[in-house]
Amino acid sequence: MRKSKRLILCGAAAMAVLAGCSNTKTASTTAAETASEAVSETETTGSGTTEATTPEEEEILKGSVVLGEYVGMEYTPMDTTVTDEDVEATIQNVLAMNASYVEVNRAAADGDMVNIDYVGKKDGVAFDGGTAEGSDLLLGSGRLIDGFEDGLIGAKKGDSVTLNLTFPESYHSEELAGQEVTFDVTVNAVKEEQKAVLNDDFVKSLELESGATTTEEYRKGIRDSLEENNESIAKMQMENDVLEAVIANCEFSDIDARIEKEYSEQWEQMNNMAAMYGMDMEFYASMNGMSSVEEFQEAFKEQVSNTIKVELVMDAIAEKENLTLSEEDYAVLAKEFGVEDISSLTESYTQEMVDQAALQIKVLNFLTSNAVAK
Repeated sequence: MRKSKRLILCGAAAMAVLAGCSNTKTASTTAAETASEAVSETETTGSGTTEATTPEEEEILKGSVVLGEYVGMEYTPMDTTVTDEDVEATIQNVLAMNASYVEVNRAAADGDMVNIDYVGKKDGVAFDGGTAEGSDLLLGSGRLIDGFEDGLIGAKKGDSVTLNLTFPESYHSEELAGQEVTFDVTVNAVKEEQKAVLNDDFVKSLELESGATTTEEYRKGIRDSLEENNESIAKMQMENDVLEAVIANCEFSDIDARIEKEYSEQWEQMNNMAAMYGMDMEFYASMNGMSSVEEFQEAFKEQVSNTIKVELVMDAIAEKENLTLSEEDYAVLAKEFGVEDISSLTESYTQEMVDQAALQIKVLNFLTSNAVAK
């Protein structure tokens, strides 16, 4: 599914400012990570070396913005209600995740777990990697080659089955790719999935940080968690709506060169990182919800453009409103990162990066505090 190309920014925008400045940007960007990124004094090239950028070059590349209306932006409030159905659905998911497999005395069916011994043979001779004992296999998982799992449906404990199969042409072993083989399989057990049951013992087994030990406490904890999550999403949506409206009212100049430069550098870094992990860009694009590399490039370039626009707008608003940083602002930033104080961040990042991150949160809070619900 194509990812949304809308501007996304949330209260944790500062995390992206700092994370982005490490020059290890990736395309798997979350809502909290598509915010403005600080521009470091050196730019990393594709080869991993750095080339200094002069102040004059930085100024040319920076671009400019003429602010439009930014106070009193409208947003659509999100309904954060948590229903009983929401709570129940969450509980059922947890129970399914904690399911167990119990041995049954019947023929194996799709979705069952079978415990098997097997020996794979080519031309009557066992081949390397084709033998196992006491192996659990979930029928329908697609873990083994086509026909293996289907061939065990209907088998019972104690049955011996010979499977005549063919390895795919694309199989990683040249010796076996496209070859006809047999698997002699013995079924040791057939097990069916049994979902966990919600009771006090199950709740205790979860050893929850909240300390809940009863089903009543657990349900309340689930509801509280869902409400907190909905409030967080609603806040992100409000911030996004407000920022989009602000951006739409602005006029940007001389940013095309900067967009091209930052896009090219980050795209090359992404290609290098994908290659380092043995992935091509087609696979990397699919990991990020894109149907093609071209679609991925288009979405990523727009993300870079949005990032630059956000930075310019926030800097301009901070200057116009004379917003300066206080100890309280640094405390807000530390809270976003889940650290006790700002020193934990200044040890890992430059003071300039930390300042920009804190200022972005302050500007965003200024915008949302002056926004109007529709």
